Amino acid sequence: MRRISLVCGAFLVALGAVALLETLRLRDGWLGARLMPALVGGMLVLVGLAHVREPITLEAWPDPAASARVLAVLALLALYVVLLPFLGFLLATLLFALPLVRALGAMSWSLTLATAAAIALASHVVFKHWLGMPLPSGLL
Repeated sequence: MRRISLVCGAFLVALGAVALLETLRLRDGWLGARLMPALVGGMLVLVGLAHVREPITLEAWPDPAASARVLAVLALLALYVVLLPFLGFLLATLLFALPLVRALGAMSWSLTLATAAAIALASHVVFKHWLGMPLPSGLL
């Protein structure tokens, strides 16, 4: 088991290092073009180092209810991608965050809606205004 952890950790560190090196080669004036690969590469290196240091123990796949929740999140994500061009970023993100926030916390509907709206607005500000990404406007 220790050997598997070492191999997986080394692979993650190597993959993260390649991502970081490739980030340096990007010649795009847009900050976001380098930011995401650098963050992902750095996280891969950190996870790989943690994996090498502390080997994981493999457990059985979660129970059927947990598997159903994973599939529900994947289906919701696929629906988000399909609806994004039609509804626009703000509305699609609100509709994506709403069931997730509702499932994750025991809050009233008004607080759930306010939290999902805050997530959508904060995401819009970060991607549109801070990173300058073109986002689909859709209905709004």
